[in-house]
Amino acid sequence: MRLNLYRMTDNPRAEKIPFIKRRGVKITLISMATVGILMGGMTTYLWRHAIAQDLIAFSAESGLRLEKIIIKGRVNTKEDDITAALDVDWYSPMITLDLDRMHENVSGLGWVRGVEIKRQMPSRLIVTLEERQALALYQNDNGHHVIDRDGAIISGVKAEGFTHLPVIKGDQAPQNAHAIIELLKTETSLFNDVWSLTYQSNRRWDVYLRNNIRIQLPEKDTATAWSKLAEMDREHQLTKRDVMNIDLRIPNKLVIRRNKSRPAKGSQT
Repeated sequence: MRLNLYRMTDNPRAEKIPFIKRRGVKITLISMATVGILMGGMTTYLWRHAIAQDLIAFSAESGLRLEKIIIKGRVNTKEDDITAALDVDWYSPMITLDLDRMHENVSGLGWVRGVEIKRQMPSRLIVTLEERQALALYQNDNGHHVIDRDGAIISGVKAEGFTHLPVIKGDQAPQNAHAIIELLKTETSLFNDVWSLTYQSNRRWDVYLRNNIRIQLPEKDTATAWSKLAEMDREHQLTKRDVMNIDLRIPNKLVIRRNKSRPAKGSQT
């Protein structure tokens, strides 16, 4: 059943509402005036005059007021943090919302990589987030930090919740981590055993598996070396053996160092 939103009178015939006072007409006129002000660049000028205040009040009374905030793209950012950053009162006039200030505040949240904030007349504020994606844990003298694909530390995020990510170390490691991790992911079986990576001399990587095997990757043609290692590992189970180090730095060669020497036949113990 549809609700009757009009006031009933004693007169069986509803009182005729003047055209200019009808709600739909008022909202349309106010919307047109608002767009004209915002597009014409006269907001600052009109703000100093009483007419602006009358227009603001009239617009809110006509339904152009904040009644709903819609947030899109939120995964890790807390909703309470977003609303606190927006710092806006419910039922505020839509035409007075300071979108630039809101954008600056929301952009300062740790998980936020980018944000778009816009009005949707008559009463909605649309907040669309682009969040950072946690890539790895960066270890330095100050502990562990969650970083994104750009190598930026995600502020306010505790590393304890991301222990499943690989740990990276070394100067310039954060800036170069995304490329090497994407390369390692091309060989899923090997990458699943990767525990940490160390950037050596700002030019190449050492990869450590969960069983403490170190894999020394070459500076050049890294993808080929990693792919070849994965192929040999599938055939010979190299990373499941009693191996301490696998050196791939010499082109077309693979040097394996055992974890401990075994006594030769006939040797005394």
